[in-house]
Amino acid sequence: MILNFPQIELNKNNALIFTAYLPSLYEHLPSLSEPLSIQEKTQAKKFINSYLRERYIISHGLLRYLLAFYAKSNPHTIEYSFNQFGKPFLKNNSSNLQFNMSHSKDYAAYILALDCQVGIDIEQKDKDMDVQELSSLVLTKEEAIIFNELNSAEKLDTFYEVWTKKEAILKAFGQGLSHPMTSIEVMNVAANNGSHYLANNLKFYCSKLTDLNGYEVLPL
Repeated sequence: MILNFPQIELNKNNALIFTAYLPSLYEHLPSLSEPLSIQEKTQAKKFINSYLRERYIISHGLLRYLLAFYAKSNPHTIEYSFNQFGKPFLKNNSSNLQFNMSHSKDYAAYILALDCQVGIDIEQKDKDMDVQELSSLVLTKEEAIIFNELNSAEKLDTFYEVWTKKEAILKAFGQGLSHPMTSIEVMNVAANNGSHYLANNLKFYCSKLTDLNGYEVLPL
């Protein structure tokens, strides 16, 4: 299988973000499955639903090809280590290549960088979701005051933006949802051009991708 990635240099002054429409890669399913580790193949088999199983294989296989391309390695020899919260890191990583992945429904999103913590989250917007009810699990008390003054349409968009932003931050920390979202403030923080956010005394640059209809994507 040959994947052609854009010839964009990855250096310490940038981060690369990729999105993939997973159904478009169905024909490459065997090739994307081949380099997966025994653990990844075992995990794939646990999905009774073929829809979820195939998306797992495609998204994780594609990650291996991406990492191999920028680490100048082979997707079959990519090995991961994991921190206590389950965040993966590359083993034998002399270039300190950092990465993160997220997937939702038909899309996967990836971020790669050198020498810095990164996180990314993608969520398909569900217009039927009761964001008001879920807001107490995501928003700080100060954010809830702002949120409750919004109309229904604004609440949906704001909830997904805040949710994905906070999840990207937590993934960059390497703590995932073991750290409560309600302890991170993003709506009320003074930001430099709306892009920089402080969390746990660390400064993050956050950008928003707007070209995926019906999805919220926040790389950080």
